[in-house]
Amino acid sequence: MGLWKISESWRELFDLLINKEAYYPDLQQIQADGRKQEWLATRLLLQHLSGREMHISYQKNGAPFLPDSEYHISISHTRGFAAVLLSKNPHPGIDIEYHSERAWKLREKYMHEDELAFIRSLGDHTHKEGLPTAKAAETATLYWCAKETAYKALGETAVDFSEHLCIEPFEPLKEGVLLLHERRTEQKRSFSINYRITEDFILTMYT
Repeated sequence: MGLWKISESWRELFDLLINKEAYYPDLQQIQADGRKQEWLATRLLLQHLSGREMHISYQKNGAPFLPDSEYHISISHTRGFAAVLLSKNPHPGIDIEYHSERAWKLREKYMHEDELAFIRSLGDHTHKEGLPTAKAAETATLYWCAKETAYKALGETAVDFSEHLCIEPFEPLKEGVLLLHERRTEQKRSFSINYRITEDFILTMYT
C-alpha cells in the first residue's frame, strides 16, 4: 500500500514520471488541476511500489486493473492525498476520505438501522443544534469508507450499501480491524477490513 501527500503542482508531478510521453495524451483529457494532481500521484505511487512503469487500464464498470502484471490494484483519493493498493487477491479494495460531516448527513442512504443504533449507543452523537459531534462524524465516515472498500472488493454491481453491506458492532479506535458481511451474493462473504484514522484522513483497505 502506498500513500502520497499531494503538495506538488501537477507539472512537478508530471516531471517525476519515467516515460512522460506515454501519459501526456490521457493527461490532456483532464481539465481540472486538482484532478490532474490526483491522477498523476496515483501513477507515481504505482511506479514507486512496483519499481517500474506500469499502465493502468479500466474495466467497463470503471474498476482499474493492470494488464501486464500479476498484481491487482485498487485506487482512492481525497483532498490532498492519493492511495494505491497492490495485491495478489483478485479484488482488493482501498478507500480514503478527509474528515467532514458529509457521511453523517448521508448516513440513512448507506447505513442500516442497526448500524445507526450502534452509533447512537456510543454516547452523545449530536450537539443541541443538531450538528454531529466530531466522534459521530468520524465514525460515520469510517462506515462509509469500509463499505466503499468492500464494494470494490466484492466486484458486483447493483449493491445497496444499507441492505447488502453490514458492519458488525466494534469499538472505534484510531487503528484496527472491523468485520463486514455482504448479502449481495449467494456466497455471503465476510471481509476483515483494516482501518486507520489520522488527523488528516480516514483510510480503510482489504487485501
